[in-house]
Amino acid sequence: MFRRMAALAIVAVALLTVATLDSPVTHADQRNFTLTNGSQIVIVDAYVTASSQTDWGDDILGVDVLLPDESADVLFSRYDGEAGVCLYDILVRGKDGEEGYLYGVDLCNTTSVTFR
Repeated sequence: MFRRMAALAIVAVALLTVATLDSPVTHADQRNFTLTNGSQIVIVDAYVTASSQTDWGDDILGVDVLLPDESADVLFSRYDGEAGVCLYDILVRGKDGEEGYLYGVDLCNTTSVTFR
């Protein structure tokens, strides 16, 4: 009886291990990138929108700011309405009203964007 229970336990552990190895891996969205402030200004707002859109949408920094030489990770949801779109426009604003724009950034092939 003990041998049978031990054998069933080993089979259960083996099946659990195979199930764990076979589980789908969560992949990062290919559009994710690091936004770096390479300037001497404090960035207070940052907007990232598909190049086909006319609205900048929400500030991705929220209440945070990006000090000189700081970086922030910009993460996309693989399930948003723009999934599969690669070209994006990026706008940053400084605390004194300065603005910087980048248009048509291919985020599918870019892992970092630096404003200088």
